[in-house]
Amino acid sequence: MNIHLLSHQKTLLDTWRSSILQLGLTPGVCQQRLPGQRLAPLLTALQDMQADELLLLEQPLHAAPEDLLELDQWLRARPQLHVLLLSEDSSKGLLIEAMKAGVREVLPLPLAPEALQGSLRRWTERLRAAPAQTAQTAQTHSPPTGPVAVAKAAPGRLVAFMGCKGGNGTSFLAANMAYIMATEFDRQCAFMDLDLQSGDASFYLGSGANKNTLSDLTRQIDRLDAQLLASCLHTITPRLNLLAAPHSLDKAMTISAQDIEKVLTLVRSQHDHVVVDLPRTLNALSLKVLDMADMVYIVMQNQTPDVRDAQRLVSNLQSLGLGEHKMRLLVNRYEPGGWVSLSELEKAVGLQAHQTIPSNPQWVGEAWHTGQPLSKVHDHNGVIHALRQTTGALLDTQPSSQRRWLDRWLGHSA
Repeated sequence: MNIHLLSHQKTLLDTWRSSILQLGLTPGVCQQRLPGQRLAPLLTALQDMQADELLLLEQPLHAAPEDLLELDQWLRARPQLHVLLLSEDSSKGLLIEAMKAGVREVLPLPLAPEALQGSLRRWTERLRAAPAQTAQTAQTHSPPTGPVAVAKAAPGRLVAFMGCKGGNGTSFLAANMAYIMATEFDRQCAFMDLDLQSGDASFYLGSGANKNTLSDLTRQIDRLDAQLLASCLHTITPRLNLLAAPHSLDKAMTISAQDIEKVLTLVRSQHDHVVVDLPRTLNALSLKVLDMADMVYIVMQNQTPDVRDAQRLVSNLQSLGLGEHKMRLLVNRYEPGGWVSLSELEKAVGLQAHQTIPSNPQWVGEAWHTGQPLSKVHDHNGVIHALRQTTGALLDTQPSSQRRWLDRWLGHSA
C-alpha cells in the first residue's frame, strides 16, 4: 500500500516519510510544492493512485482559495480515493470546505509523529479490509427479483430531515412522511437512512432486517447502475423503496461524500421524491446531502434544550449558504403548555414553525414498538393528521379522500 505525500515544507515530507516507514508502509509519490505553484498540475502526477492508497496533503495557513476547488474537481472524477488534509488552519470554514471537497479527514499541524501514525494505522487497516469485503459482497450479491426502475426525465425532489437534538423523533417523522407520500399521494418515493453509525429509520417501516444496504452499493461504486441499485432497495409498497443504513460501523466508515453523491443522483433519477434521514452532526456526508437537497426539515421540540440546539443548527446551516427558503421547522411532540411557547421558539430560532406535530404517545408508541407506519396502526389521530398536512404542503396538493377510504379497507397495500 502506497501513501503519497504533497507539502510545501521539506521537513514535513521527511517527518511523514519516517512515520510511514516506521509502520512498515511504503511512501509513494513525494512532491514538494514550490511557492506560487498551482495544486492541479501536482495532482496529475497522482492520476494512477489506487483506491487502497492514501494522499497526505498539506494545506498552508494562507492557501489560495483555488486549492480546494481544484481538489474538489480532481476528487469528483475519482470518488474512491482517500485524501487526508493537514493544516495549521483550525477554523470551521476550512473544515467545512475540506469536507465539501471530499477530504476524508482534517488533521491539525503541528502534529506529533505518534498522532500521525495512529491516523495512518487506522486508515490503512480500514483500506486493507475494504477489498476483501467488496469481493465478499460481489459473491453474495443476488440479482434483483423485481423490475428495474425506469429513469425519469428530471431528477426527483430531495427532501432531507435533520434533528437539532437526539431522540426528538426525526427518523419517525421522515419514515412516516415517506410512507404517506407513497401510499396516499401516489408518488414514487425512496427513503434513505443516512445516519450511518446508528441508523434505525428502516425499523419504522416494518423492515428492521435488510439483506443489502447502502454499503453494498458504495463498495461497488465503480459499477453502480440501475440493476445494482434495484438489488439493494427493499420494497415497502409498490411506490416506496427503502435503502437502509449499513449494519456495522466498519462498513459505514468506508462511505464517502462522493459515494453518496453518486448514489443520490441515481436514486433521484428513478423516483419522484427521495426522503433522507440525516444524522444531527455536520460532516462531509451530511454537508453533501444538504448541498443537494431541495428542502430541509429541521425537527425540534418546544423544550429549552431543543431551542438552544436549534439556534446553533440553523446558524450553522445559514453560514453554509443554506437559505431560509430551503428550511422548514417542524415542532414535534408539541405541548401547548410546554416550557417554551411557539412564539418564543420562533423568535429564538429565527424561523417560523412550518407545522406542529402534537404529542400522542399512545398511538405513536404502538407504531414505534411494532415497527409499523403510524397510519397502519391507527389512521385517525392528531399526529397522522399533522403529517398529512405537512406532506400535502410539501407536494402542494391534498390526498384523495376516496383513496384514503379504500386504503383502510385494503390495508394500505395499494
